[in-house]
Amino acid sequence: MMSSLDEKPHYTPLLSQLPSNHQRDHDGESLTPPPPPYVDESLIWKRRFYTLLVSSVTVILSLTAAFTYHYTSYPKSYSSTCPILPTTGDNPEVKIPFLKIAPAPVTYTNKFMNTDPDTSKFLGEPRPELDKAWHDLLDGTLIYFSEDELKKAGNAVSISREGGGYVGGLGVSHSLHCLKRIKQYLHPTYYYPDISTTPGNETWSDLTSHVDHCLESLRQLVLCTADTNVYTLHWTDHSTLKPSVKVPQPNVCVDWKPLHRWMKGRGVGFREMVHPASHHFGQKKPSSSVASEPTATPEEEKSGKEAEVVTGSEYDS
Repeated sequence: MMSSLDEKPHYTPLLSQLPSNHQRDHDGESLTPPPPPYVDESLIWKRRFYTLLVSSVTVILSLTAAFTYHYTSYPKSYSSTCPILPTTGDNPEVKIPFLKIAPAPVTYTNKFMNTDPDTSKFLGEPRPELDKAWHDLLDGTLIYFSEDELKKAGNAVSISREGGGYVGGLGVSHSLHCLKRIKQYLHPTYYYPDISTTPGNETWSDLTSHVDHCLESLRQLVLCTADTNVYTLHWTDHSTLKPSVKVPQPNVCVDWKPLHRWMKGRGVGFREMVHPASHHFGQKKPSSSVASEPTATPEEEKSGKEAEVVTGSEYDS
């Protein structure tokens, strides 16, 4: 058994012999790296903030420049209400219609097509209420244009107006006129009772050709202004053989009332048209250069619907 004398004494190094944090090697170089220099973190965040600020200002200025260039390069005569139209590669440039250049108050509204309060006036059999509704709708068909306005319409030429200016109309008037003609064509015994016997009246062949022209005109217009609203099909108690059609979303429509007021304010009557012929509408032309007013046909006198039309600004030919 070992005695206490045989035990090795415990060695404790002196404090001065412990390795220091800056112990050097034999060449005098420090064996441990010095502590990193102090960095103010607030400066780092300031640099990041100013970098982000400069980037944001650059983007905003770029967008502002692009926006300004687009609208300053857009033709001044175009209405601000007219949208920029997407085009195809074959047709890279779409010309804005004359209506966007004329001083007509063209504004737009959303409208469900089955909520027109005037619908009942235009449905059903011929009657004074229906004839008056069509007459009121077509009031302002013939309107006055200045020379400058016709120049904007592609240097168009039209019949001169007594006292200056020219007589013309808008495309909507021709379409409405065609619809009226088709409606009357559906009721020949009421609107054309003596079409084959009254001298100077249209023949059935003339009338059919006119209606055919109107149908073709409306066909092209429907394709030109193709309505891309979605419609849905539903079975109802009243549609057991064929489903009913519904349009769940509103259309984007020209606000008709202010446009029609503008048209009526520019309305031009037949008497204001300068006509070069010696006879006009079956009557002898007076000594002045103004066309005389036409007389109503017997069937027009029967209903009284056209007697006031010929003195107004509705063109029904």
